[in-house]
Amino acid sequence: MPSRPARLALVLTTSALFAGLLVAPATDSAVAATSSRAPLDILVLGDSYSAGNGATDDSGAVQTYGPDGCRRSRVNWSEKYAAALRASGQPVRLVNHACSGGVTADITSPRVMDTASKVETAPAGVTTTAQADASLARRDPCNTHAFPDEEFWTYHATSVNLGVVSYDCTRNLRPQARFVNSNVDLVLFTMGGNDAGFSSIVQDCFVVGVRTSSGCKGRVDTARALLPQIQQRLRTDIAAIRAHGLREDAKLVQLGYPWLQTDNDFTLSDPPGYAAGDEVRSLVSAGDAAIAAIVPGVNAGHPGQLSFLAGVPEKFAGHEPDAATPMGNADRWVNQVGDGDAIEVWYHPNRLGQTAYAQMLQARGTFGAPTSPPVVTHPGVRATLRARLNRHRVHAGHRVRLRIAVTLSNRARPRGRVIVRDVATHRRLAAATLHRSNHGKVRLRFRLRHTGTTTIDVLYRDPVAPAVHTTRSIRVVR
Repeated sequence: MPSRPARLALVLTTSALFAGLLVAPATDSAVAATSSRAPLDILVLGDSYSAGNGATDDSGAVQTYGPDGCRRSRVNWSEKYAAALRASGQPVRLVNHACSGGVTADITSPRVMDTASKVETAPAGVTTTAQADASLARRDPCNTHAFPDEEFWTYHATSVNLGVVSYDCTRNLRPQARFVNSNVDLVLFTMGGNDAGFSSIVQDCFVVGVRTSSGCKGRVDTARALLPQIQQRLRTDIAAIRAHGLREDAKLVQLGYPWLQTDNDFTLSDPPGYAAGDEVRSLVSAGDAAIAAIVPGVNAGHPGQLSFLAGVPEKFAGHEPDAATPMGNADRWVNQVGDGDAIEVWYHPNRLGQTAYAQMLQARGTFGAPTSPPVVTHPGVRATLRARLNRHRVHAGHRVRLRIAVTLSNRARPRGRVIVRDVATHRRLAAATLHRSNHGKVRLRFRLRHTGTTTIDVLYRDPVAPAVHTTRSIRVVR
């Protein structure tokens, strides 16, 4: 039987209304070399419900990591789910690229995180803002290199006066879909809540001193009206995930989300008055229905690939927050106002809620994702990818030359495939298959026609080693 690569199980959890790993405890090589079962590699994408806002360990420690502002948790529901699978004998690798505050566009497009204003001495020869922009893009002075696969910086010089450059540097996250490839087995993601105005609904319906009946009604009505658009955005996200190499036998699972108020007729009494509790609960139910409704259409041509995990509101029933009293629901599984270490954790699952989500996932096993034992001829083999541009500055329309060199840790000749894409547009720029005669080396050529800085993603997939990728930036001028 021919060998097949270890697959990266992409766990994307889709919660279409309410919002915003690293590596599993076992090392990749240990999993590949010691287990008789194929590893289920898990990638979490999405917003704060996937990142893990509100999660803590048993001692109350938050355990966040990742790019600033993303609030990824080492103890959220996905980690608990992975731990349960490992305990059952299923090897798992888990990676989280979800980020708090995410919207559906973050799957397909870069996300702006923050901007800082800087001042520095102008480099020699820099006298105009255009020259300063080019110098800044080349030097990349704001880049911390803490998360090179995810973060990148863009620059805008505002002035060059008396030998001093004033500029803004903006931190961005790369599109989440770029982390998808053919190694993926299982996809779970929560996304869409921030599109519907999750934080505004919480504020105008539940936060004392801010909530009003008219404000809450306006937010809920707006969210209801947005449901058809959110459905279409989710369809676009899933199409982008597939376009990045998701295998046909991989699975995607959409999760629902809990009600945000106990069923006790909580009402905002200021004129004109509004049944906030009932209306927000109804909105959550409508959101679940909207998520579930896209499944048949999304599965057209992809039978059974996407499914919806129903029953989250019912699982959390009786454990929701209670905005009717400052003490809240003593048996709550969802944080309410005042809980946690920051406002970002309000109305997100707490430790008990994270466990409840994990239990629902665990009950479905691996959702039919393929995990049968592969024939591993080279356990623990790793690929190393090197990509070298002939130049980092080219004229629009001119040919870009890229040299690729791949080596395998077992010293065999690579026989995989190289794919080069534009990170911003996801457009494939070039591709090539390595043969024994290539000795792991190939030269690719392509053209870039739009000006500005273009980041390319170079992906290599090998039959006997996990996929690897790297990025390079090219400055395109007229």
